[in-house]
Amino acid sequence: MKNKALLVGINKYPDPRNELRGCVNDILDMAHFISEKNKVYATENIKRLTDQQATKKTIVAQIKWLLEGAQSGDSLLFHYSGHGAQAPTKNQKIEKDGLDEIICPYDYDGSNETALRDKEFAQLFAGIPQGVHFVWISDSCHAEDLSRDPFQGVEKHYRYFNGITPFKAGYEDLGDEFPLPIIKPFNGALLSACASHELSADAYINNRFNGAFTYYLIKNLMQYGDSKSMQAIVEIVNKDLNKNGYDQNPQSEGLLENKTFFL
Repeated sequence: MKNKALLVGINKYPDPRNELRGCVNDILDMAHFISEKNKVYATENIKRLTDQQATKKTIVAQIKWLLEGAQSGDSLLFHYSGHGAQAPTKNQKIEKDGLDEIICPYDYDGSNETALRDKEFAQLFAGIPQGVHFVWISDSCHAEDLSRDPFQGVEKHYRYFNGITPFKAGYEDLGDEFPLPIIKPFNGALLSACASHELSADAYINNRFNGAFTYYLIKNLMQYGDSKSMQAIVEIVNKDLNKNGYDQNPQSEGLLENKTFFL
C-alpha cells in the first residue's frame, strides 16, 4: 500500500488583482491533518506546489506522479486551492449550460493552453484502478462539475479571475473534448467548495486567512472523519458555511462519496 498526496495552493498570480490570501494556508493545514494529526500519509509522499511553482505543466506532471503505479488499496489525495472559472465549451451535448469548469494555474492567461479544464481532469483520472481510494478537493469558484465568496470581516474578495475573459480569442482552438472519460462515472470522490454557478470564499477566520470550505471541511473531518461518509460531512460543512454567513453550497460526487475520507 502506498498513499500519496498532491496539494496545490496559489495565493500569488502575476496580476496583483488576482492575489488570494488563504490558499497556501489551506494546503499547509491539509498536509498537517493527513500526516501529523492522522499519520495516514507519510511526509515524503506529500508534494506541495505553491504560487509560481503551480504552472499548468507542473500540475499535470505531478498529477501523473500521483497516479503512477496506483494499485488497489492505495489512497490518493489531490487538493487544489486557488482561482476557478468557467469557459465556453464546444460540446453542447455534454455541457448543457454551454460551459466548462476550469482551474487557473499560476500561468493562466485566459487561453485554453494555460487552463486546466474539467475534461482534461476527466482524461487524467479515467484510468484510476478499481480499489484505489481517490479523493479530490477543489476549493475554487465554480468547483462543482470540475468538476472562493468574500473575505469575512476584512474586505470582500472572490476566488474568480479578474481582467480576463476566458478563451475570448481562439475559441475554435479548444481542441479535443475527451467525451469518453466524461461519460464514465468518476472513480473517486470530488469534494467541491461550491456549486458550478457559485463563488468560493477566501475567508478570515480566527485571525487567519483560509478557504472557508477547507477550514470547515478539516474541522468536521477531525470530528466525524472516522464515522461519517464524505457526502455526510460535506452536508455538515454546508450547514456550517450557511450558519456563518457564506453564500456557497459545497457538493460531493463520484463513486466513493459514500466512503469515509480515510480508508
